[in-house]
Amino acid sequence: MSEKQDKELLALFLNGSQRAFEELYIRYKGRLVHFCKWLMKNEIESEDIVQDIFMQLWENRDSLNIEVSFSGYVHTLVKNRALNEFRKFDIHTRYAQYIILNGKDFTNQTEDSIIDKDYAKLLDELIENLPERQKEIYRLSRIEKLTYKEISEALQISVPAVQKHASLALNKIKECLKQHADIHFYIPSNDIIT
Repeated sequence: MSEKQDKELLALFLNGSQRAFEELYIRYKGRLVHFCKWLMKNEIESEDIVQDIFMQLWENRDSLNIEVSFSGYVHTLVKNRALNEFRKFDIHTRYAQYIILNGKDFTNQTEDSIIDKDYAKLLDELIENLPERQKEIYRLSRIEKLTYKEISEALQISVPAVQKHASLALNKIKECLKQHADIHFYIPSNDIIT
């Protein structure tokens, strides 16, 4: 089947041919993972996204109506899924910033209260697992609300060193939060940090 054109394979696949589907998967998996990795900067997530998209294609083959090239269609699916992942991560990051900067001002429902406690616990664990200097600077900056200059004077290190440690700490926390993208939070629109 490897000599067949995409259009022929697509027609066979839409008629239920598992071999045609497998051939399309083999043809496009590497390209799509590479494309997704370029967007996401994470190979494992990229492979998961591509595999999930192909599983959905197989499961929904009876209702698919692909009028453009298969290549363009699957590249668009990958791009949209990557953008959705970015949106999810952005919401979680902004929620974490809100909690860190403002505390928990709103928890009217039991579910919100449980989520807030779980999320605060997760943040505490992430902060606690930072290297000692990063943890200290992160707490002084985000919890004690000291400026980088004040932290520099208190710890007797340069302002650029404070900035570097703060940046490393935030990046480590963001990376860990990516692993918890399945948690969904309510954030009042007027309190969102941009």
